[in-house]
Amino acid sequence: MQFFKSILFVIFLNLWGMIIPILYFPSIIFQSSRLADHGAKVWSIVGLWVLKKLCKIDFQILGEQNIPKAPAIIACKHQSAWETIVMHLILHRPVYAYKKELRKIPFYGWFLYAMSGIAVDRKGGASALKEVIRQAKKFIAKKQIVVIFPQGTRVKVGGNLQEFPYQAGIVALYVACDVDVVPVALNSGIFWPKHQIFKKPGTIKIEFLEPIKTGLNKKEFLEKLQNDIEQKTAILEKNIS
Repeated sequence: MQFFKSILFVIFLNLWGMIIPILYFPSIIFQSSRLADHGAKVWSIVGLWVLKKLCKIDFQILGEQNIPKAPAIIACKHQSAWETIVMHLILHRPVYAYKKELRKIPFYGWFLYAMSGIAVDRKGGASALKEVIRQAKKFIAKKQIVVIFPQGTRVKVGGNLQEFPYQAGIVALYVACDVDVVPVALNSGIFWPKHQIFKKPGTIKIEFLEPIKTGLNKKEFLEKLQNDIEQKTAILEKNIS
């Protein structure tokens, strides 16, 4: 039964993702990021409500005192699609980085273009990184919070740093943007496993850790970021409910 409910949720989430751009089509016509960001929040609220009702997956936020109220960069562990949804609920108009190719998808891609977001050209090399920094600075100047997945991809529970290293992009953003970086650990992959339809009932824990202030050198920053996220994630993976 749980597997069947998981399939229903996947179908719903995809359909809901197609309906929102239609409901918020004026945001596409007028290129209103504020309206599109509201649509993303509605998508998140309904999506997580259905996930809870259908698959019995809830969530708990830890370290709420560390959730930034000023412009900052969130460096979040990435284990499932769940964390691409929940930040719209936790933060005010978060700015995600996403693959540039997604903009080519009718309606959904147009909606992404209207939303607050950073389009990443994964084949663009150094010039692509410079463009990501430029876009991040633009949103930070508008007092928004940028969300980055520092390993660049979803990482299975227990995945090691040799296989999934932290990317240079987060270091470059830390140096260039001159704002706090807030590490975020979670255990979403236990309940919403990578590349699997089945959703396991339970409570996802997401924890905002103490901000890393500006002023560290590149090596110090990267070591602290990795240690903070990996150590706390390991704890959360053991502490499941």
